[in-house]
Amino acid sequence: MLLVPSTIDGITVVVVTGPVEASDVPALVDAVEVQCATQPRGIVLDLTGVTELPEPVIEALQVLASRSRSWPHPSLALCASPSAGLGGASVHADAAQALQHVDDRSAAPRKRIELPSSPEGPGLARVAVASALSRLGLGALDDDIALVVSEMVTNAVRHGRAPVVLELETAADAVVIAVDDASPLAPRCREADDQSEGGRGLMLVDLLSTEHGVRPQPPGKTVWARLQLPGALPS
Repeated sequence: MLLVPSTIDGITVVVVTGPVEASDVPALVDAVEVQCATQPRGIVLDLTGVTELPEPVIEALQVLASRSRSWPHPSLALCASPSAGLGGASVHADAAQALQHVDDRSAAPRKRIELPSSPEGPGLARVAVASALSRLGLGALDDDIALVVSEMVTNAVRHGRAPVVLELETAADAVVIAVDDASPLAPRCREADDQSEGGRGLMLVDLLSTEHGVRPQPPGKTVWARLQLPGALPS
């Protein structure tokens, strides 16, 4: 298996050539995840030169495609020949068609709020999230959600760069919290200050969320976390 990345209209297209074996799954998944980590919108994976895919490869691609359908994961657009057997995933005929559908996803209700890059930012973010959840009939702001909002906004205010923007996407069972700032530097774990409002940062986000990550959003980044809503069953 050979992977050849290129850029078309600012979007990375990874062309897969040669026989693809079951043993290639880790390398293929790693390559897709590495490329997605550097692309704000998403990538195209071009499999049109592959006539047959082993079942483990098909399963891995279906998992990657399924995960990419939900924001804020980068979008993954697949193109392949019918003989590749990629049933169960949305597949385009060629790279040109796939490029038209990068990040072509229906969004759940999403709210976007610009916050002051000041100590008042975390408190205003909690109020905004509580208000949004209440208007959508999703109940009171849960302690876990409040803590994650505080930590993410505090980190952006202290260690990022203005403007700081909170994004909130909701579903029946989960909420995605995303914080944008203009610094490209990824957050890192720091020692918590017992007297401060924040400081537990990534450790707390990792503990309380079902998944979390960082993605580029030029000129800065987006830090995000997904949390189950109170009373919702894990998906």
